[in-house]
Amino acid sequence: RTLPRYEVWYGRDEPPVETHELRAGSVTAVLEGADLRHVRLGGVELAQRIYMAVRDEGWNTIPGTYSDFQLEIGEDRFRIGFTGRHRYQDIDYEWRATIVGDPAGTISYAMDGVTKSAFRYAKIGFNIHHPLPECVGQPYRARTPEGEITGTLPELIDPQRIENGTLTAMFAPYDSLTLTLKGGHPEGTRARFDFEGDLFEMQDHRNWTDANYKSYGTPLSVPYPIDAKPGQQLHQKVNVSVAKAPAELPQRPTELRVEPGRALGRGLPAMGVGMATHGGSLSPREADLLRKLRFDHVRVDLHLKDPSYPEELKRALETCRAIGAGLEPALFISRNAEEELTRFAALMREATAQGGASNVPVRQVLVLEEAEGFSTFRTMTPVYLVQLARTRLQDALAGAVFAGGTDQFFTELNRDWSQVEAADAIVYSLNPQVHACDDSSLMENLQGQVDTVKSTRHFSGERPIFLSPVTFIGRTGPFPAGPPDPGGLPGQVDVRQASLFGAAWTMGSIKYLSEVAAGSITFYETTGWRGIIETDAGSPMADRFPSTPGMVFPMYHVFADVAEWKEGELVQARSNDPIAVDAFAMRVRDTLHLLVANMSWKPQTVQVGPLEANQVKIRRLDEETAALATSDPDGFRQSFDSRAIEGGLLKLELFPYAVIRIDIEREAA
Repeated sequence: RTLPRYEVWYGRDEPPVETHELRAGSVTAVLEGADLRHVRLGGVELAQRIYMAVRDEGWNTIPGTYSDFQLEIGEDRFRIGFTGRHRYQDIDYEWRATIVGDPAGTISYAMDGVTKSAFRYAKIGFNIHHPLPECVGQPYRARTPEGEITGTLPELIDPQRIENGTLTAMFAPYDSLTLTLKGGHPEGTRARFDFEGDLFEMQDHRNWTDANYKSYGTPLSVPYPIDAKPGQQLHQKVNVSVAKAPAELPQRPTELRVEPGRALGRGLPAMGVGMATHGGSLSPREADLLRKLRFDHVRVDLHLKDPSYPEELKRALETCRAIGAGLEPALFISRNAEEELTRFAALMREATAQGGASNVPVRQVLVLEEAEGFSTFRTMTPVYLVQLARTRLQDALAGAVFAGGTDQFFTELNRDWSQVEAADAIVYSLNPQVHACDDSSLMENLQGQVDTVKSTRHFSGERPIFLSPVTFIGRTGPFPAGPPDPGGLPGQVDVRQASLFGAAWTMGSIKYLSEVAAGSITFYETTGWRGIIETDAGSPMADRFPSTPGMVFPMYHVFADVAEWKEGELVQARSNDPIAVDAFAMRVRDTLHLLVANMSWKPQTVQVGPLEANQVKIRRLDEETAALATSDPDGFRQSFDSRAIEGGLLKLELFPYAVIRIDIEREAA
């Protein structure tokens, strides 16, 4: 079938969320559905996002439905009201929103709600995302019940510590917070946040790859889950104001620009792909498509306490041989470590003996402690386990690097770095939607990937950093789009996997992790709805997951482009507004290659340059070419157009979530 336009964009056959531009005096904001986003004074962002969330006792976010909107939007003021309701199983919560902006530049967002049933929950209340570019390394002042406190927001990611079995915040709970933001003046711009109805506290959201600091209501010191009774009323309110503004403020760019920068003096990280969790072997067609992506390795999860894991190992080795890649075994080791590692070593020796000329290299081993659940409250792999794995396996896996870390979030590592010395490399997983599932947040959170690598390097020194796996959504929860519905898509499946959104986001992830010098990146799975291409059989829920049998997902072409440039050198690519348009660049011999992506659903115009050429070749991956790209990948990959440019600048019109490849050959002197 031909996919509808919106499904091509982002996997959902529905128009974008309605937005409204708002102004309160000199402060601007955007209402996106029920969220207040990009609260700005000139070019300085005061708050990235303000929204109300209901989290169940397992920390899944319960989606809301919104109705009865009342909008009064003037030139320098506004008043907005609507009703929100969150229902899932026992949970039933209704609230009335009132958002007001006045000519003096103050914006307030109030929530008055009532519980409609008896249920248990972890959190109900406001979340305020404080933007990293304005806040990192900047002073704060907070009013707490014990008095005023001051400090500086950290550049390295602040750990979420555990004290006496309780999760902690960055500092004491407060009812007023003043942040001195970068931009506009050496003394900065001061944004003030005043809260009603509850004490708020802050956590460093980068621990979960969210690119912000977050203020949230109801401190973690209050025991959870909380029992709600029918008829309980809840009230919260946040006021945002400018406590001090400089006379001159930076302004947002009026014209989008992408500029190739300096050569970085290194190539791509090792890149791999995960084994398909749906089982089965690759068809010849699937293997041929994946072989063209030139992956360095295939990750396979092996739970060594499971007596059936040798079959999964066998399937992984077959996959590696079929696509010409090495193996990245992720070994989940239980208390019977000696016995489990001895058995695995014997299996690998046997596989090597039988492999002959088609033997599969193992360049890196992920040593992980067996655990269950999305948050295990564990730290990184214990020293003894990494040392034991190296001792038992180094003969069978000659030359392999043994990585220690976590299969969970960066926060698990960041609680305790004392185990780092045993590992040859550090490993952890990444996904952009632990707390938020909307399109804008996923794109914004790409910057959080960079900060996790920088913080890891601070503690691990020169050890390589392996990001494995990188996925759109956590594999074991929590699920910010809500718990999986019975009979619906699994919680680990995101319909954006098969969309242009997936291609643009993947380009951004490769860009940032490559530019920050990650050692290895393992993305997604080979095939299926968590993969890079659809299986020959097609989706088992074709009515819910927008794909066709044998379809090549748009992200395939991002990987294929990068594979072509594998022997090249990374080049810095700068955007003056990366939330709108971003870019990735590499030089291969005398040709500069660029991928330029629209990171939003809004059409964009961007100037690319300066470029040292009078003519370039371009290929568009967008809503007009998606049908060709997904059904005839070889034909699409040859579909270049030539463009003449003047003055070294190339003007591009970008459709929603488009990814444009540009090849610029250096002209002879």
